[in-house]
Amino acid sequence: MPHFLHEDCDPLVLLKCLASSVHQGITVIDKDLNLVMLNQTARELLDLPPDLLDDDPSLANVFRYNAQRGDYGPGDPEQQVAKRIDLAKQFVAHDFIRERLDGTVLRVQGSPMDNGGFVTIYTDVTQEKRQEEELRNARQRLEGTLTQRDIELKASRDLMLNTLNTISDGVGVTDKDGYPMLVNNKLREIYPELGRTTEEGGTILDVIRTVFPEEPDRPIDNFLDDPDMWTEREFPDGKWYKITRARTVDQGMISVYSDVTSYKRQNDVLRNHTDELVRLLGREKKLTGIQREFVSMASHEFRTPLAIIDSNAQRLKRRIDKLEPDVVLERVERIRESVERMQYLIHRFLDFSQSQSGEMELEIKSAPLRRLVETVCSHHQSVAKKFKIHADIDDLPETAEIDRGLVEQCLSNILSNAIKYSPERNDIYVSGREDKDYAVISVRDEGVGIPEEEIPKIFNRYFRASTSSGIAGTGIGLNMTEMIVSKHSGKVEVESQVGEGTTVTLKLPIKAKRKKKMSEVQISGELAGVI
Repeated sequence: MPHFLHEDCDPLVLLKCLASSVHQGITVIDKDLNLVMLNQTARELLDLPPDLLDDDPSLANVFRYNAQRGDYGPGDPEQQVAKRIDLAKQFVAHDFIRERLDGTVLRVQGSPMDNGGFVTIYTDVTQEKRQEEELRNARQRLEGTLTQRDIELKASRDLMLNTLNTISDGVGVTDKDGYPMLVNNKLREIYPELGRTTEEGGTILDVIRTVFPEEPDRPIDNFLDDPDMWTEREFPDGKWYKITRARTVDQGMISVYSDVTSYKRQNDVLRNHTDELVRLLGREKKLTGIQREFVSMASHEFRTPLAIIDSNAQRLKRRIDKLEPDVVLERVERIRESVERMQYLIHRFLDFSQSQSGEMELEIKSAPLRRLVETVCSHHQSVAKKFKIHADIDDLPETAEIDRGLVEQCLSNILSNAIKYSPERNDIYVSGREDKDYAVISVRDEGVGIPEEEIPKIFNRYFRASTSSGIAGTGIGLNMTEMIVSKHSGKVEVESQVGEGTTVTLKLPIKAKRKKKMSEVQISGELAGVI
C-alpha cells in the first residue's frame, strides 16, 4: 500500500480542505490540458483573475493571459503560448524556480499522474517561514467525516495523496494518542519501517524508535510542550532534518520534516571560515603589537648607541683641528660600531617579523666573549664620563658560543641600569670568570638598590622597583635580558640591598647546549625589548 488514509476520513472533504487552505498553490490538469483544479493559493501566487477560467478552463488560456501581460518577456504571445503547450504535452516532471514581475519567487514542481494529467505545486519560497503557520492549519484541511460513495472516495483519496506526495518535505499527522493518521512518501523514506510499524498498531514514538532505538518513552504532549524536545536532528544516513510540529484542533499533531542538510554543511563551512578568520586576525593583532612595541622600545634600546654617536660626533666637531689622525679614526670607529649595532638590532627584528613560522633562531656562533665585554664597558665609559667602570675580566673565557648581538645587548642593558640607578656614587664593577661549563659575568653598582620583596618581580615586563621613583625608565631591560639568557640555556641572578647597590650576574654556557627558537609569543616581548 503506497499511501495511508484512515478509513473514517472523507477524501472529498479532505481534498477541498487541502485545495482551499494549503500554503502551496496546486493546479491539476487532465490529459487534454484542461484545468480541473486550481486552488485559491495558486490563483493568488499566479495573480490570475477570479473569472479567467469561467468560460475557458484550458491551460492555453492561462498561458495566453500570462504572455499578454508580459510574464514571459518580449515576443509574440501566440508563439510563447504554443511553445509552452508543446512542452506541457510531454507530461515530463519538472522542478524549477520562477520569478514573477512583482518580485515574487516561486518554486514550480510538476509531476504527471498515473491516470493521465498533471499536478503542479507552486511554493512561495520568498516567505518559507510561513510554512509552519500553514501546516498548523493542516488538520483543518484533513477533517471530514461524511461518508461518500466508494468511487468518489477512491478518486478523492488518490488525488489527495498524489498531491501530498508532490511536497518535498516529510509530512505526518497523528491523533491525540500519537497514532499516525496520514503520512506522505517522503516521511516513509525518512522512516523506512513506518508502514510496518503503523500496520502493527505502533504510535509515532514507535516509528521514531525504528531509527533511534534510544529514544525515551514520553507522552505525545511532550512532542509539543517540552522545550527541550529536539527540533533539528541528524539521521543515521547523515542527513539533517528540521522538524516543525503543531497541534491540531483535536489535540493531535502534524509534523513536517524539512531537509536542512545543505544548510548545516554550509553553516559548518562558514563556522570553519570564521574560526580561520579569527585565527588570522589574532595573528595580525600579535604582529601589530610587535610593530607597536618596536616603536615604543626603540627609544630604550637605541639610547646607548645614539649617545655614543652623539658624544663622539660632538668631540670631533669641537676638536677636529687639534686631534691626531689616529684619535679621529678611533672616534669614527666608535660611531661606526654604534651604527652597526643599531642596524643589527633592526635586522633581527625584521627577520622575525617576516618569518612565516612565527619563530626566530638564535644566531649561535663562537664569539670573542672577553673582547665583547671590554667593548661594551668602553662604550659606556665614553658616554658616562663621570662614572668609573672597573673591569676585572681576565678570568673570563676568551670565547663562547652565543648570539653575539643579543648578549651584547643584554650586557649593555645591565650596565645602563647600573649607571642610571647610581645617582650618588660613581663606581661600577664588572667582573668575569669561568665556573665549570659557564661563563659568569657580574655587574655591581653602589646605587639605590631594590627592596628584597620586589626582587622576584624585576623580570616582569614594565615592572620598576619602588626605589626607582624619579629616574626615567621603561621596565623592559631586565625582562628582555632574562628571556634572551634563558634561550641560551643560561640564567640571570640578582642580589640587592636598598641603599647599598645591586649585583646582576649573567651565567652563559660556554658551549651551546642545543639550538633554541624563540616563539612568536616570547619574541613579541623579548625582541620588542631588544630593539
